[in-house]
Amino acid sequence: MKKSLGALAASINRYVPVLSITLLGLVVLLSSAMPAAAGSRGWSASCSFISSTRLQCDFPVLSPAFNAEIHYATTQCSSTGVAFTIQQFQISAMPPSGSSTPIDYQVAGNRPSVGGVANAGAIVAIHVQLNTTTSALIDLSPAPTGTTSCTASISATF
Repeated sequence: MKKSLGALAASINRYVPVLSITLLGLVVLLSSAMPAAAGSRGWSASCSFISSTRLQCDFPVLSPAFNAEIHYATTQCSSTGVAFTIQQFQISAMPPSGSSTPIDYQVAGNRPSVGGVANAGAIVAIHVQLNTTTSALIDLSPAPTGTTSCTASISATF
């Protein structure tokens, strides 16, 4: 009995370091594979006509403390008038560095209305600095008649 306990102890002593190193390696691999949690938020904005065929939708500053990444942008327009098409849907980001030149990102285009409603949206990867002002621009064709309204939405992490 004493001999088998001694053999068991020797066997355990050999496998404990191997098991410890394996578990430590697994913990390191899993901890580096899991991304850090990020804040995620969505914004919606009503749009106003800035010309007979163009609307602008202004979003608040995405984050005053962190850089952000816009992941999804969508718009929906409805009109009681003639059929129309969303010719272009773009996101415009105004850098906070005092630049007066916005950076425009084409999101979608050529979306015809069906039953007076047109939708456009896409997955995007738009990186913006903290305190960046963001807006959406929507070009319609032909100029809509009747009552027309559009909204735009974006989702971002920061």
